[in-house]
Amino acid sequence: MVLKNYILIKKNKISYILKKKTKNGLKKSIVFLCGYRSDKNGKKADFIEKLRKDYGFEYLRFDYSGHGESSGDINNLYLSDWVNESKVLIETKTNYPVVLIGSSMGGWIAFYLSLIIKKKLLGIVGIASAFDFTSRTLKNLSTIEYKKYKYKKEIKLSSNYSKSPYIFTNKFINNAKKFLLLNKKIKIKKKAILLYGLKDTSVDLESQLKFLNKLTHSETSLIISKNSDHRMSSKYDLEILKNAILAIL
Repeated sequence: MVLKNYILIKKNKISYILKKKTKNGLKKSIVFLCGYRSDKNGKKADFIEKLRKDYGFEYLRFDYSGHGESSGDINNLYLSDWVNESKVLIETKTNYPVVLIGSSMGGWIAFYLSLIIKKKLLGIVGIASAFDFTSRTLKNLSTIEYKKYKYKKEIKLSSNYSKSPYIFTNKFINNAKKFLLLNKKIKIKKKAILLYGLKDTSVDLESQLKFLNKLTHSETSLIISKNSDHRMSSKYDLEILKNAILAIL
């Protein structure tokens, strides 16, 4: 059964697709969390749908407000909105132990959620997880760039994935502070697998290694692919993703 619907969360219509568990399928739910300015219909999200046909698990994917088919202006939205939307959808739409699959910013959100939905969570796969990218972006600014940021109250960053620059206001960056993970004393005791490509120019390996030390479950790993980039969506990458998902299921 396929449900493509909308749920109203804080005045925004959030578009989601829910596929129920098949009759003889695994009694598990997979939730895909996309990256910044991505959506629920990307290559990795579609690949998980193909995987679902073989294993029959419940599968939920959605667009954050300001993304894809959901309503809202992305320039007036914050990380707190997307964390809350993810939490609401997981709590109201899934029926089995949850495996979170987060890509880029979605990886950051997934691991933050692991601190909130502990009882429902089975495990996590983070794909090129962009932990704390807001604070790390600030730290990487030159003195001149930082002065411009303080004056204009925003940062403009060019992206390989968009013709127009990404704009992060100081309000967005300040809002994200409450969700920072790398410098917090936290322990995540769920099965977790981090996937990372050495050709990633958006996320550095250091952040993955640092976060790995916060994962305390015995079945925890960081898988590094020599020739993969930030998207991690090649045929080879998707096979790595498949193996990671099955290791947690």
